[in-house]
Amino acid sequence: MDAERAAEELKVIRRLMERPVRYSTMSGLSGILAGCAALAGVAADWYVSHAYSPVRAVQINVAVWAGVFLAAFAAAVVLTRLRERKRGMPFWSDVKRRILWTILPPFVVCVGLTGAIVYRWWAGQGPNLWGLIPAIWMVTYGLALWQVGLFSPVEVRILAVAFLLAGLIAAAAFHAHPYWALGGTFGGFHLVYGLAVWLRHGG
Repeated sequence: MDAERAAEELKVIRRLMERPVRYSTMSGLSGILAGCAALAGVAADWYVSHAYSPVRAVQINVAVWAGVFLAAFAAAVVLTRLRERKRGMPFWSDVKRRILWTILPPFVVCVGLTGAIVYRWWAGQGPNLWGLIPAIWMVTYGLALWQVGLFSPVEVRILAVAFLLAGLIAAAAFHAHPYWALGGTFGGFHLVYGLAVWLRHGG
């Protein structure tokens, strides 16, 4: 590693661990909006699953949950960017690139395992494993949050632990209650987290 690259690496590490960067761009409102989007997704999923045939319900609910993810992601990006602009911070940086690479593997695993369960059901291979999907989402999301929590306030790490524990419990005990599991975690956890961050760090 040459001197110029070593100096750049040191600057990135310093920015990652710098407390003002950690705390300045957190948005409690984005957590609250994510919780509301998740609760809306749970309600829509429940209605679709009871109103349509299984095959049609799966097709619609894929769009429902993709919409929930995009809404929550857009809220986080927009609100974070607004707080960054007030502090003169750039939209893209080495810090964000490194955070993206750390959280990408859990999301890839989440999509892959969910797709495998849907495929097994579609092909009629083995028992129905739909009840594991909420647990998979919770655990992989918890892992992603823990990675982000290395560069974030303590609230993110607490949220990560909550999702990891809830996912393990859901995998063992809540196969028959996916809506309670999704609503209580992606909905309820995010609402509590968003309110806590808003009160401590701002909207």
